[in-house]
Amino acid sequence: MNWSGRSDGDGKPRVVLFGLFGIGNIGNDGSLQAMLDMLRRERPQAELVCVCAGPDRVRKAFRVEARPIRISNRARGLLRTLDRIFLGIPGLVADAAHAFRTMRGADMMIVPGTGILDDLGEESYQMPLRLFMWCLAARLAGVHIAFASVGAGPIRNRLSRFLMLSAAKRAHYRSYRDGFSREYVSVHGIDTRNDPICLDVVFGLTVPEVPKREGSPFTLGLGVMDCRGWYGRGQEADAIYQTYISKVAFFSAWLVRNGFHIRILIGQESDRRAAVDMLRMMRAYTGRNAAECIQVGPCGSLHDLMREISRTDIVVATRYHSIVCALKMGRPSISIEYAPKNTEVMLGTGLGDYCETVEMFATDALIEKFQRLRRDYHYFQARIRTSVALFQEALAEQDARLLSILSERVARRRSHPPIGVSAESMGDPTH
Repeated sequence: MNWSGRSDGDGKPRVVLFGLFGIGNIGNDGSLQAMLDMLRRERPQAELVCVCAGPDRVRKAFRVEARPIRISNRARGLLRTLDRIFLGIPGLVADAAHAFRTMRGADMMIVPGTGILDDLGEESYQMPLRLFMWCLAARLAGVHIAFASVGAGPIRNRLSRFLMLSAAKRAHYRSYRDGFSREYVSVHGIDTRNDPICLDVVFGLTVPEVPKREGSPFTLGLGVMDCRGWYGRGQEADAIYQTYISKVAFFSAWLVRNGFHIRILIGQESDRRAAVDMLRMMRAYTGRNAAECIQVGPCGSLHDLMREISRTDIVVATRYHSIVCALKMGRPSISIEYAPKNTEVMLGTGLGDYCETVEMFATDALIEKFQRLRRDYHYFQARIRTSVALFQEALAEQDARLLSILSERVARRRSHPPIGVSAESMGDPTH
């Protein structure tokens, strides 16, 4: 797709979708799917391209043109040699040129959901730098930037914080998936007075067809995670993981001994290791093979995850989008969280008292919360469904706003074809 060579008067919307898609994180991919579904439904003539970390996967899974965030890591021969000699500078130049070429001729760059403004597991030269580079390229190309229902913070590395928040400042439209995110960027110098809170875009995904549950035993959906702290390195990370798995295994053993069934929910392919480790430890606690009352489901997409959740009654999970999908399916849930975003979405559905943290939770407290949630199951189920309906109304309003902006940009391009880079494109946008 070579937008820069096409007529500016053709009237077709041209949208770039940016994010960490195609890397096996089905929550991120679900955010992309939700935005693609909306654009294809409301603007079927639009030309779409996804800039992502795994373009081959995205191209195949979502039937959309996809380009890599970086091209320097695919360099061979002379460019690779020069990149080593000059400390990566030639690669950065190549990546910047690639970003600008992709952005030329586009109307809008949308960052759909995800925790794009945190540095969980990221070094400053990874996503923080890449996000800054692509937002700068978009502004230079006169492209309208929209951050839609994104998560923000914590950003613990100072350089990463500068790069990510500098990128966010260049956006023309920003909304956040929770109050914590908006407050975080506000404290760090971004004017958020006109920035709405609009819950995660995954709440806008269609619900898949699910089988009816008739006469099934009470089943808990258990979402474990390969969770090793914020950056996931060193002995401390291993200790966090082992303690977390041990506690979840103890809780699972208690469930099995008390006659409950468990369905393991996989929110990302890397979590299968955590599931295996947890089951091994759980069998040590129970002293027997509990395979007859424990099942592990597939994890190809959030739709797969929602189908698995439909076979459960209550969900206990760590990964953020496992909690989001559980709430979307109307399941009372307990969050064992690794970041504030879990608590924020739980508060929105009246489940603020049912949150624990990975590093601090106690198994006795988890069991007590499970028993209480089971007792008040129907009350919370009704409350969740009401809340989710309100989330979806807010997302529909945001979709209308994004589509209005896109239409304005297309009309402007048709009336005033760009002839170069303006001084305005470099400054802060006016909301």
